Amino acid sequence: MNRPPFSPDVALSARRALGMSPQQVAEHMNACGVPTDVSLVHAWESGEHGPAENELIALADVLWCRTTELMGIGEPRTLTQHRLARQFTTAKLARSIGMDTVRYERAEEQGVWPGDERQTAALLRLLNLTPLQLSKVTAQADPSWPAASIPAKSNPSRVRSR
Repeated sequence: MNRPPFSPDVALSARRALGMSPQQVAEHMNACGVPTDVSLVHAWESGEHGPAENELIALADVLWCRTTELMGIGEPRTLTQHRLARQFTTAKLARSIGMDTVRYERAEEQGVWPGDERQTAALLRLLNLTPLQLSKVTAQADPSWPAASIPAKSNPSRVRSR
């Protein structure tokens, strides 16, 4: 999976605003269970390397900011951005909604929501999305219905009049 967008300037500013050293950031990241060393923090802040999803989520916690700030975006526009804004890795969200991780990753990559009614309801709740917001980030006509239950549109040329 691709690395999320990342704003090195925001990370550097957030760290400095907290009065933390790169070493302290690395120590706090390790305390969060995300192995990090000071050279990695420097690489993120210089733009040489971007954090992986789990690193981005932990870094946002350590720097007391939102993941969307570290991604350099205002409002999330994609399913991936919505997920990261709520600090879910793909595996954790897929597990939480009862979907296979590979299937969920494919949904993000293709922009098509394949979930059933229960999975859709769980996704909306966990990501704090409305059905309209989900439909804007996916190709599904009505995200409140699972794809298999979306009624077919009637064909006017086949409708009989009485």
